[in-house]
Amino acid sequence: MISGFLPLIFLYPETHYRFSKFPFSKYYKPEPEIMIDLPYKSRTGEFPVFLIIKDADLFPVLVWEVKFTFLFESGEKYSKTFLLRKKFGSKLDFDTFDFDFNDKKGFVRVTADVRYYLNGKLISAVNDNLGKYFNELEIYINDDEELFDGYIQGDLHYHSDFTSDQVEFGAPVEAARVCAACLGLDFFAVTDHSYDLDDEPDDYLKNDPELKKFSEMKTACDELSDEEVTIINGEEVTVRNAKNRNVHILAYDAPFFEGSGDSAENWLRTRSENSIGDVVEGAGEGSLVIAAHPFTKVPWLEYLLVRRGSWSVGDILDNNITHIQILNGDHDEDFFKSLVTWVELLLKGYKIFITAGNDAHGNFNIFRQVKVPMFSLISAHKQLFGKCRTVVFSDGGSKEKIMSSVKKGAVYITNGPHLLFSVTDGGNIYDIGSEFRAESENIEAEFFITSSAYSGPIKGIIIYRGFINGFEEKILYRNQPVDRIYTFNDKIELNSEGIDHYIRMEVYTSATHSNGKYYEHRAYSNPIWIRK
Repeated sequence: MISGFLPLIFLYPETHYRFSKFPFSKYYKPEPEIMIDLPYKSRTGEFPVFLIIKDADLFPVLVWEVKFTFLFESGEKYSKTFLLRKKFGSKLDFDTFDFDFNDKKGFVRVTADVRYYLNGKLISAVNDNLGKYFNELEIYINDDEELFDGYIQGDLHYHSDFTSDQVEFGAPVEAARVCAACLGLDFFAVTDHSYDLDDEPDDYLKNDPELKKFSEMKTACDELSDEEVTIINGEEVTVRNAKNRNVHILAYDAPFFEGSGDSAENWLRTRSENSIGDVVEGAGEGSLVIAAHPFTKVPWLEYLLVRRGSWSVGDILDNNITHIQILNGDHDEDFFKSLVTWVELLLKGYKIFITAGNDAHGNFNIFRQVKVPMFSLISAHKQLFGKCRTVVFSDGGSKEKIMSSVKKGAVYITNGPHLLFSVTDGGNIYDIGSEFRAESENIEAEFFITSSAYSGPIKGIIIYRGFINGFEEKILYRNQPVDRIYTFNDKIELNSEGIDHYIRMEVYTSATHSNGKYYEHRAYSNPIWIRK
């Protein structure tokens, strides 16, 4: 039985599994996986650095010391060595090292030299021991990001250590909780795969009818939640679409759903147990379901081998899907395809809301994964935990209130700037996600925007109006500030036109930092619907 043999793998790379009949692996080594990880950004000068060690039960290791070196934008260096002398012998373990540079600001390059004793040798690895490939770490500290009152932000698509198999594993929920607080996230959702949550805790080749991993995941989310960070228990379920192809749906605070179609646990069985409609109907009134990265292009090997497919517009409409995750870690081709499809649905009169996530599996600072099983690994700065965020207007931070606000569409998505967008009609104010019937001829829309040093100055503001059953959206307002500004507000008069329509906002910022890299950031609001 072979599990996870897919061309694109999105977790930390498991490097020890080899096929029983063909025990070849180009990246195998008789050592535990040793990795350094940390958040990509910190709202203050304080941040954690994680030492993550996997498979030390197979290869017990004594970590002798870890030497950290930090290079600041000023050119100044700081080094500190931790003398651990610590034995690791568990399946998955991690240590946290806390640093505080509140007198510094901007990008910091981080290098960690891990010295460990194994098989009678003292070995040194810089940032990880996975092999020769890109593994530079950097963090932006003391960012002045600020949300508007009443808004909270989080990551609705994250995979944890409850995912673990022959080619991949995630980071502990506890580490993600620490990382979330550093980033300034108010919540995140643990959405491990359905085909991982039904495995035996210590044997990913055996299914567990008692669903101990699923129960343990829910317990971890509850126990690690506090007033600072709320953790929502979820599941990414593999389901059948109308063409009997495997697609993914996110179910939050819902019963467990089987979904093994694209797990590759059994090559002769690629039909998932549940359809999209089964999950929508079975989730329960208090739960939330979202189409996961619905229009992502599927690699041809996944299409052929495990019947992977994409969502169609019919899959969304026929199953009463009201929320779609169009932003999945990056503003790439898949995102823009999803954005265009969403707008087409809005113009046809469908009330569909957008959300964001990162599909990160660990990957706090760098994307380290298997590219081709048994042959090669890959790394990049993408799909990082907390980078693409769902920002929610909510009167509280409990799991129930967050999900209730997301259901109402009181949400915008961003990887940088923040916005406040509302419409006033007479004495009434309507926020993002609202729908109202116009009472006066002239309605006023008002907005506020804020950006940070990390996200860069505001480069563009666009408000679109879409007439229901219209051909395309019209630009109602456009502003491209010439000066370097980080806050902006304005208001415009709206003529109701006597036609059902909606308005929505997009904000663009960009920055070139001292590390020589150019960054673009965007925020997209859900609509406000105005009925005649």
